[in-house]
Amino acid sequence: MRRTAGMRVADDAIVAVCRGAVPVLPDDAEGVDDFLAGVRYHRVAPLAHVALREAAPELAARLKEDRDRALMNHLRTSALLGKLARTLDGIEWLAFKGPMLAEFAHPVPGLRFYKDLDLLVAPGQFRDTCRRLLDDGWQVLFSDDSLEAEEFPGEIALVDAHGVVLDLHWAMEVMQSVRRRFRATAEELISRRVPVTIGPAKLHGLSAPDALVHVCQHAALIGATKLGHILDADQLARQVGDWDDVVLRAADWGAGVQVAAVLGRARRLLGTLVPDGLARDLGVGPAMRQVMRGVDATWPVQGLRQDESWVRLLTRAMRPGLASTLGSGARRVGLGAWNRLRGPEAEQPRVPASREVLDAYLSRVEAMAAR
Repeated sequence: MRRTAGMRVADDAIVAVCRGAVPVLPDDAEGVDDFLAGVRYHRVAPLAHVALREAAPELAARLKEDRDRALMNHLRTSALLGKLARTLDGIEWLAFKGPMLAEFAHPVPGLRFYKDLDLLVAPGQFRDTCRRLLDDGWQVLFSDDSLEAEEFPGEIALVDAHGVVLDLHWAMEVMQSVRRRFRATAEELISRRVPVTIGPAKLHGLSAPDALVHVCQHAALIGATKLGHILDADQLARQVGDWDDVVLRAADWGAGVQVAAVLGRARRLLGTLVPDGLARDLGVGPAMRQVMRGVDATWPVQGLRQDESWVRLLTRAMRPGLASTLGSGARRVGLGAWNRLRGPEAEQPRVPASREVLDAYLSRVEAMAAR
């Protein structure tokens, strides 16, 4: 779809919202509708509501439901975290993503959009953690096929009586093929965790360098096409005290190219304060740095209103070297073409995993801990 002049104004307005500025809004109905679609796609609709309350109250009113939903979800999750802290007393765990970013990496605390709750425990304590949660009323969402998959998931999804989804991780990366590319283990991350307070809950989160590296890694692995994810990286980057710590931690993770790609995009879009030469220090060569700049210039993410895009494909494909990036990109293009030809798979009824399959999965996780 061709972007009209009003839509391009909407693109700039969404960036302004993320920068904390009062946006200049489109003056036509199509542009306004595109702005609303854009802030929702980029997961900054609650923030747009706050930015527009005085400058454009009528438009802000159309986003009030987004703000209220995000706030109520965060309040509910904050209370739930307090209950989880009691359930998991004696287990070493940490929370990451959703509520942590809403509280500590967003211009307005509590208004970042998120759907579920992510916890990390070491593989050696995974079975005990699952047992406590199941005894507390949580139910397994994954099916037998999911737990027996060749990819060997690094998490198990649980749901409570109110429909809250909890992704319990023993590894930060869900898919085994992705885990092979990175080196951060749950034990290492938990050993560096820091105490935090969210509402009534006292818990732990990732250390500051680990949190920034993870935000960049996670965003890059899904394409870094939503401004909300780029804003997370921007806000955490503004809290960095020593960039050498970030460079060292990115090397520990094996995520230098992901950190460089996302912080480079954040710097170009949001004016994120990162050191000159950061991408070089992260081990990204001149050719790949040029590719990153070229991708952002050719396919600006603020104009996206759907996931499928060249910038998403190329960002997900990025590797430390240019040749490996091009190879990964070609494979993704081929896989995408094959999936379109094959068509969507028919949805199957969701049947929770059997006790036997769950026990076998937990035994595999324990075997990981033993190694």
